[in-house]
Amino acid sequence: MKAEERHHLQTNEFAVRMAWVAEQLTTNLNRILTIAGIVVVAGAIVGAYFYMQKQSADQASAELGAALTIMQSTIAPMSTIPGATQAAGTFPTEAARGEAAIAALQKVVDAHASGDTAAAARYHLASTYMSLGRAADAERLYADAIAKGGTTIYADMAKLGHVQALAALQKYDDAIKTLTELSAQRDGKLPVDGVLMELARVCRKAGKLEEARAAFKRVVDEFPESGYVGEARQQLSTMG
Repeated sequence: MKAEERHHLQTNEFAVRMAWVAEQLTTNLNRILTIAGIVVVAGAIVGAYFYMQKQSADQASAELGAALTIMQSTIAPMSTIPGATQAAGTFPTEAARGEAAIAALQKVVDAHASGDTAAAARYHLASTYMSLGRAADAERLYADAIAKGGTTIYADMAKLGHVQALAALQKYDDAIKTLTELSAQRDGKLPVDGVLMELARVCRKAGKLEEARAAFKRVVDEFPESGYVGEARQQLSTMG
C-alpha cells in the first residue's frame, strides 16, 4: 500500500471517529449536558485528535530514520565470486545508495505534508540530488524545501543548499543576491561567518574578485574567533 494511501486512511479513520463522537453528543445531549459530561466529551475529541497526530508523527519519524540510515550505509562493491550477493545494508556504489535514499525520502515527502519531519525530508532529498550531481533537480527541491519549511532550521539550511545548486548551474548572480541578503541577517539562524565564506567562494567562481575579497575580509575583521578565519586569510593572501 502506498504511503499516501495509508495517510489518507488514517485521516479517514480520524474523521469517522470524530463523526461518531459528534453523533453521540447529539443523541444523548439531555443526558450528558452537565459540566462533567461536556469536559469528558471535549476530552475525548482532543484526545483522539492528539492520538492520531502522534501516530502520524511517529510514523513519519520512523520513515525518515530509515531513509537517513540508507544515506549513511556502507559502500561495498559486490564480490566478483560467482553467486555472491550484495551484503545486507550496503550498496555497491554511491549512486546506488543515493537512488535508494531518494526513493525512501520521496515517500516521506509524499506521505507527510507538514511538520519538522517533512521539512527535514525535503531538505535531505534535495541534498541527496545535489550529492549525485543533479543540480537542476536539487535547485527545484531546495526551493520547495524553503517554501514549505516554515520557520524550521531546515528551511534556512535549504537556502544555503539552494545557493550551491544555483552556483553549480552557473546562476551566479542569483546565488550572490541570496547570500548577500542572508549575510545581512545578524539575528538569523544561519551563522553569518559561514554565509560570508560561501558568498566569497561563489563570487570567486563568478570572477568577481573584488566582491570575494570583501567577503573574506569581513570574516577576518568581524569574526576574529571564527573557525573560518584561517581559510579566509589564506584566500586573501593567494588573491593578492
